[in-house]
Amino acid sequence: MRILIFVVLLLSGCAAPKHPRNHVNVPPPPVVTDLHSYIVGINYAITTQLFDADTYAGKTCDVRLDLDEKGQLTGLHVLTGDPSLCTAASDAVRNAKLPAPPSQEINKMLMHPVLHFAPEK
Repeated sequence: MRILIFVVLLLSGCAAPKHPRNHVNVPPPPVVTDLHSYIVGINYAITTQLFDADTYAGKTCDVRLDLDEKGQLTGLHVLTGDPSLCTAASDAVRNAKLPAPPSQEINKMLMHPVLHFAPEK
């Protein structure tokens, strides 16, 4: 009996974590070829990591990112907003796999973007 309980506990520990998500069927990331698709790619990468966004409806948060020449996050600064949404937004940004900028010119234009989070239901 003890062995069976131990095995059940071991197997339950191997189960995949269940994260409540708003995105049931997440489409593939967009192909980044120009300024517009780069912005869409950044938005996609972050929003797919923002879990339970509808719980923050009516709240806002502004965050400034520092990106390197490869488009990777080197810094994050919360400017203003609801503390709980800003925490969730910061976590989403840190966990996002941001796309590389399509050119150096676009990279220079968006090295320090300010993101405005305002989830809706």
